[in-house]
Amino acid sequence: VAGGIPGDAHDIFGAAMACLHGELGAAGHGGGWVLAYFSRLCSPHDVPRPLRPLPTYRLPRQLPRLLGALRGSPPAPRRCRGRVEGLLHRLLEAGAGEGSPPPQPPGTATGT
Repeated sequence: VAGGIPGDAHDIFGAAMACLHGELGAAGHGGGWVLAYFSRLCSPHDVPRPLRPLPTYRLPRQLPRLLGALRGSPPAPRRCRGRVEGLLHRLLEAGAGEGSPPPQPPGTATGT
């Protein structure tokens, strides 16, 4: 880094990975860290090797599982998981290109 300006994006990435690696190692077994990626932008193979042991969530399909992990909730029963994830995925896909506002909870009045 010359004059406070990074010379190469790889240097920045390497420094960030070194910091993360040290923190993850000190925390042991991830220490509450999770990783999320967008399925249309990358694949699981794009996750750097040192981060692969972390719980990983593919968005938008695994958003309910990610939210559950962030809340500290146990995973949904397998019989419900597929239906809920599929429904959420379809809802997100349907609204992706429309610029529609997020759905409101049941019982919420619209336009008031």
